Amino acid sequence: MGRPTKPVAVGTSPRLRALAAYLRQLKDETRTTYATLSERTGPPNTPGYRGASTLSQAARGTHLPPLETVLAYARAAGDPGSHSTQRREATALSLWKAAAIEKARPHLTGRGRRTRQVRTPASLGQELTRLRLRAGQPSYSAIEKATKADGHRVPRSTAHLILNGKVLPSREQLSALLKAFDVSVVDAAQWHAVLDRIEDRRQPPELPRRGRGYACADADPAVQEYLERRERDEEIKRRTGQIHPDETYEDYEERMRERVFQQQTSDDWLYEDYDEPEGDDEPEDEAQRQARAAEQAAFRAQLKALVERATPTGQVADHA
Repeated sequence: MGRPTKPVAVGTSPRLRALAAYLRQLKDETRTTYATLSERTGPPNTPGYRGASTLSQAARGTHLPPLETVLAYARAAGDPGSHSTQRREATALSLWKAAAIEKARPHLTGRGRRTRQVRTPASLGQELTRLRLRAGQPSYSAIEKATKADGHRVPRSTAHLILNGKVLPSREQLSALLKAFDVSVVDAAQWHAVLDRIEDRRQPPELPRRGRGYACADADPAVQEYLERRERDEEIKRRTGQIHPDETYEDYEERMRERVFQQQTSDDWLYEDYDEPEGDDEPEDEAQRQARAAEQAAFRAQLKALVERATPTGQVADHA
């Protein structure tokens, strides 16, 4: 028998501690050494081979071991090909995923976008990365193996480009990735709708038709430039926090318009319009003009009479 295994460290996270305890339990039940377990993983220099030190470190609980190492450990701790081997692999896989999610939880900061807010390959890659973290952050090698087992292999390099938003996945690639990330069928349908929407936006505009009908406005290069500038502006505002995580670019614009309207409303007292009193220069009809002329003539006659009474006859004559 080998040296006794050291106890799991006190500061180990609960789910990682559970995984380490299960691996140690498998070794104790087989009553064997790590060297024997290593021999059962296969010949050296083969893909499935794991050394004794690698298996020993997997059961220490100091760090999360690779999934391939955990599964090789579970297969080696019993008779190969039996139902008990399948149960051990399933239990080890479940414990490893729980520990991986626990490890990835600090990186799941903030809220993910709603599916209707995902409009570009970059934003789709970010959301697929979040799904990968929730699935325990499997390695790109594990992703390649899982997608290959599902029937549509996604190479490691391609998965890396998709999750970094460099390329847009095909429908088959997206299905394989979602299944590898343990996404339900209902949620997978929503992500396929997102992919369809992104592809529709990336389609080249149709040429305007001659004759009757209207030409598509999106075919105008100026419109295309505007849409691209709008996407860049949205990305900048999201990175700087101007757009809230749970709102779209249209919601942000509406919020800005409401703010401007409220500001203008608060300043309206500076520019109030008062009704001007009605003036006397409105157009007159013929009767009004005649009445006004008669009033003026009567006023002149009265004024002349007053002047004649107050002035000597000669002076009036000279003045006249």
